[in-house]
Amino acid sequence: MAENLEKRFEEFLIAGRKKEEALEKRIAALEAQINLQNKRNETKEITKYPRRMMRLNELVKLGYSREYLLKQYRIRGQDFAKKQNPAIRNSPIIFDTELFERQQRRQQEIENRQIRRG
Repeated sequence: MAENLEKRFEEFLIAGRKKEEALEKRIAALEAQINLQNKRNETKEITKYPRRMMRLNELVKLGYSREYLLKQYRIRGQDFAKKQNPAIRNSPIIFDTELFERQQRRQQEIENRQIRRG
């Protein structure tokens, strides 16, 4: 009877080790997927805007609507868009594309949280 218990215990330990190895392999595969996705996201962000500081008209050419950009420019307290020379009335509006992208992500997260679910 003791031999039978020892044998069952060994089988139990072997099965546990196999499960652990399978989990470790799965975790490694998931980490590799995450790293690959992060690399893809980094390259997408880098290629999204050709320069760090861009004029409103240049962003319109990239596909943003003029009304959307002006609305973003008029948000109180924003720090990503300003006039090139505030003293001149018709001075072009300049956007810091890195800060503008962060603001867009924040705004998207806020909108996603506000969506009613279930």
